[in-house]
Amino acid sequence: MPVLDLIAWMLLLLWASLLSGGLLLRRSRQHKPHLAAWMQAASALILLLLAWYGVILTRPGTETARYAFGIAAATVLYLVGGQLVSSTLLHRRTWFGISATAVGYLLFVAAIAQYGPALQGVRLLALSLSLLGAALAGVAFLLRTRHPRPIQTAVTAAYTLLLLFSAAGLAFGLALTAPRFGVLPAGLLLLVFSDLILLIELAASPSFLPRARTSKAGTRNWLLPSLNRAARLIRPPAQALIIVSIWSALQNPASSQISTFLS
Repeated sequence: MPVLDLIAWMLLLLWASLLSGGLLLRRSRQHKPHLAAWMQAASALILLLLAWYGVILTRPGTETARYAFGIAAATVLYLVGGQLVSSTLLHRRTWFGISATAVGYLLFVAAIAQYGPALQGVRLLALSLSLLGAALAGVAFLLRTRHPRPIQTAVTAAYTLLLLFSAAGLAFGLALTAPRFGVLPAGLLLLVFSDLILLIELAASPSFLPRARTSKAGTRNWLLPSLNRAARLIRPPAQALIIVSIWSALQNPASSQISTFLS
């Protein structure tokens, strides 16, 4: 487990308190199923402060600094992309949001891949199994309904699944070689579930994909909204776990960034 300093714990507690208060407020206002906009913005800002505070603790030029910067920059793009996608289903803004999220995934992959030992042995095996999972998920997604899908659906599913599962596979490989990184694959697994639900929701939206049909009456009518609410709830904890992995990197015995910073 990563060892956090006092400032990091204070930011995490503030973020958790704000998120818990928002959930309680949402339960008291059944007519508003989502968190208040200012609470979402405030919690996202606290996560960004936590991520960039971790970057400040690192020693410039080290692999730990590159890892922390990659995670922090990816978090920025992921939060911006998620906000664009969830705020509206207008075609242009949605695709800008998906593109920003994809670049964020690329930064996740780059940050994890450059940290620690080279891609060999257990890390390569974990990545291979994860990519196999991505391929199976992609096939299941394309075969979910019988009607033909437009090309942008296949492209969106392909690069989203490839990048997200690649990051998850690399994270598992890193955690197997360095157990203190266990929070990283945990966060990415939650992110995989959350973004797969979002992808299914966007693909089913007629305003997003003109040729996609709405779901038929029956189980899907309540199942997809329920899964979507669950995906929105677990997304902030997933992001927090990924950011906390910066402190896992700061525990690298080869470099004493925290002690250097505090001295």
